[in-house]
Amino acid sequence: MAAIPKVFNIPASARFLPELIEALRDGRLIEGFPASRDPLELARATLYLPTRRACRMARDAFLTALKGHAAILPRIVALGDDEDEIIFADAATAELAEDTLALPPAIKPLDRRLLLAQLIVRWAAAIRPEQGAPLIANTPAAALALADDLARLIDDVITRKVDWQRLDGLVPDQFDTYWQYTLDFLKIARSYWPERLNEHGEIDAAARRDLLIEAEMRRLAGSNQPVIAAGSTGSMPATAKLLAAIAQLPQGAVVLPGLDTELDEESWRGIASSGDDKSTPAAVHPQFAMQALLARVGMSRNAVKQLGGPTAHGREMLASEAMRPAATTDRWQTRLRDPEFAAAADKAMAGIRVIETANAEEEALAIAVCLREAVETPDKTAALVTPDRALARRVVAALERWQLEVDDSGGDALADTPAGIFARLVAETALRGLEPVPLLALLKHPLLRLQAAPDEHSSAIAALERAILRGPRPRPGTDGLEHALKTFRNNRDELHRSDPRWLISASDLNAAGTLIGKLAAALAPLETIGGDRQPLAALATCHRNVITALSADARGEIAAFSHHDGTMLARVFEGLIETDSAAGLSVDKRDYPELFRAIAEQREFKVRPPIKLDARVSILGELEARLLTIDRLVLGGLNEGTWPPDTRSDPWLSRPMRLELGLNLPELRVGLSAHDF
Repeated sequence: MAAIPKVFNIPASARFLPELIEALRDGRLIEGFPASRDPLELARATLYLPTRRACRMARDAFLTALKGHAAILPRIVALGDDEDEIIFADAATAELAEDTLALPPAIKPLDRRLLLAQLIVRWAAAIRPEQGAPLIANTPAAALALADDLARLIDDVITRKVDWQRLDGLVPDQFDTYWQYTLDFLKIARSYWPERLNEHGEIDAAARRDLLIEAEMRRLAGSNQPVIAAGSTGSMPATAKLLAAIAQLPQGAVVLPGLDTELDEESWRGIASSGDDKSTPAAVHPQFAMQALLARVGMSRNAVKQLGGPTAHGREMLASEAMRPAATTDRWQTRLRDPEFAAAADKAMAGIRVIETANAEEEALAIAVCLREAVETPDKTAALVTPDRALARRVVAALERWQLEVDDSGGDALADTPAGIFARLVAETALRGLEPVPLLALLKHPLLRLQAAPDEHSSAIAALERAILRGPRPRPGTDGLEHALKTFRNNRDELHRSDPRWLISASDLNAAGTLIGKLAAALAPLETIGGDRQPLAALATCHRNVITALSADARGEIAAFSHHDGTMLARVFEGLIETDSAAGLSVDKRDYPELFRAIAEQREFKVRPPIKLDARVSILGELEARLLTIDRLVLGGLNEGTWPPDTRSDPWLSRPMRLELGLNLPELRVGLSAHDF
């Protein structure tokens, strides 16, 4: 006899982690568990949460709930850093370890991108100019961007279990010429890519993830221990498959975050399709993923058990109506005429404030004031939730003026950190002829050392700027700087006494000359590299050597590779220099700065600062904020294109083509963003 699925819901306005832990300890999640108050009893359970940060927060919530009593906590496992990355790296059973060892390793993300970029570059080169080749991949950075989209498409095909042979069923004549080109390319890629992976003895990370999930499901099927999955919406088929399996376990339970129980049943069923085309799902709806999950589990929304109650029922109802599927928004007229709903809606807005600002700086300052005001009260917490990292950085800068500690969990792209900016300036300066603006930015960067202490070259840099960089541009390269400085020395006495340059002392000019000499020696590996085209690995090697020379101080310490962003920068160079795919990708050296920036902006190289456990002000991502309870919550960046995000068009398959193949529609990310809101 099949087990009745056990699915629970914690309302969006309730405290998620405290409610979850209270229900677990009270035996409301799994009948008969915990069987006693034995300190070892909780350790029998496994708890899956969406992110690593949620796992850390759950441990703290357990400590609060236990109120000083000793206990071994459940095994708490993160499904990933977000729902695009499923991990079971810390699985603690011999069975799963054995399955894991039998699997080939996943190809490294950077290696994968570069291999796909090589394939795209060759494809673009084979297309004649009159057929539109320059529009496809005219630079290595553009090829890398297309490689990212191609990698996402491959992952989507793997995740959705779509057979590549279905591409043959698409009729090219129905599509624009560009889509015919991409179809031809994808038919080549579908055979090339598996062969290339087999040569390397590797598999795609998405394929390995699905195999690990299947191994975990086999392990759970033979387990009689309590298993709980909480906080995930099941937006990915792999996640949904695992959640459905856990819900069916005799000792399993799934806890959903913020299932909409207010929406009428007809509209709820309509989320599975939108408009007159019943085959098109309403992917933009915030409940789309959970509606599909319940359909997979095989249970109705009414059968989901509620844990706790909404602390703001009117707000739950108002949010449900605001996010109503577009096909049924005509019912707003009926709801607005309902006095009970109108009163609840007015009450729901109590405690909510909306601030409209004129510009980004004003927005950041307003948010900073809101956060500071909240934590003026002892023991109160405040948080900003935003997908806009530029806004987050501005808010952090504003709070630092008041010396407020901020725990920023979002992290920044390496390209936007001090070490990443320094590396970008090095490449731009050396390979583009020492243009004055990037040259001065490099010389004034805090990581510049040139065998000296920080700021020791400040007078020489000021003299160099005043003497030769504020007038006509010198000739390209360090030779041009030397020539310009020599010319200035020879003509200095001819300057009018009112010219500020006449006041530059001879000692400062000598220091500027010494600085140019040191700069020439440090930049030489990139400045003098021969030939226009070089392997990416060779350019990266020279780049790393130049960074080392520029940021090494008198004691030999390399400033650019210190701190957490410098460590990540070193990882990037390690990947570029030691990867065979980087050695096989030929790059015009003038395109290298743009390509390096594109690589440094990749998600795998995101730099996250150390966790500040004592901070009462936090900056959170949208996913993790679902599970936390904050005294004052500020949502920032609520602008079209940021939150909700722009719909990303797939450059490889059009929307009708993706729909015909059964792949994710671009609107899915908008729906997830709506659920976060």
